[in-house]
Amino acid sequence: MMCDLKRFGSLILLGFLLLTMGCGFHLRGEMPESAKKESLAMTGVSKKNPLYVNFVQKLTVAGGVLAAKPSEAFAIINVTKARQLRRPITLSSVGRANMFDLSFLVTFEVQTPKGKILMPERELIIRREYFNTQSTPLGQGLEEAQIRIEMENEAAQQLLRQVLVGLKDLPPAAP
Repeated sequence: MMCDLKRFGSLILLGFLLLTMGCGFHLRGEMPESAKKESLAMTGVSKKNPLYVNFVQKLTVAGGVLAAKPSEAFAIINVTKARQLRRPITLSSVGRANMFDLSFLVTFEVQTPKGKILMPERELIIRREYFNTQSTPLGQGLEEAQIRIEMENEAAQQLLRQVLVGLKDLPPAAP
């Protein structure tokens, strides 16, 4: 009886997998096959910048290729601005800011090594709000730092997604 139940569960799982394969389902972070053949490069930020590091990691995990030099890339992501912003939103009864709006702004354009614009300049903004009671300043500083790290990670992921969608309909580079 137990063996039949396992076999039945395995058959259902196999059927589900076959259905998802046939419908064109793919994971969210997966790159289209056409994009895997082309290499990307990023300029405008240092290679030690968290945005660059996270972007390269996301690109590699998705199966993409980072060009050794921008001149060898199919497309160059030129980051013109990458800034962290912090604004107080509310004040406590004694006049201290206790709620903040954290923003990470990335302005970029995508072009060929010859300078042809593939995607015009656009902005990517990641926002978070957090409440700071001022009762544990050390903990609040660490919390804000963690939020910023997560925002940089999300920005890299969204940047990669936007670039891949923008380049999806372009013809591949000539050999």
